[in-house]
Amino acid sequence: MTTRHLKNPISIILHYISRSKHKKMNKQKIGLWMIYLIAAAMGITATFKIAGAEDGVELFGNAGAPYILAVVQLSILALLVMAKTRLLGVLLAASYIGGIIAFSWLHVPELPIVGIALNIILYVGAALHWPKLTTGSLD
Repeated sequence: MTTRHLKNPISIILHYISRSKHKKMNKQKIGLWMIYLIAAAMGITATFKIAGAEDGVELFGNAGAPYILAVVQLSILALLVMAKTRLLGVLLAASYIGGIIAFSWLHVPELPIVGIALNIILYVGAALHWPKLTTGSLD
């Protein structure tokens, strides 16, 4: 099968991963590590929001906003690292990162590259970890 017959970018990535000679890391583990990468990013940015909350007042216009966002991010982090709640964590992380993209798009005149990259990592990681997400059936 050549890559010309593959329809979407996720199937191309899956095709190249399945063709690799070293299969110590299977697709689900790679996807899980991509999800963990997003969880780490959530934890790091939540820490920065708590540590630099005084600076965030100017950006958010509210003294409690950085703390509230940090609690939301730490909640998403907790959901992402627990196996039974990981899918819920992925959904909430995708929504949160979508909010980052929307906020950046409206308030910064540049393309929100970081938010888009985080969402791509999250979506590809979820597709690798749960292959049934790409088929449209969770049965």
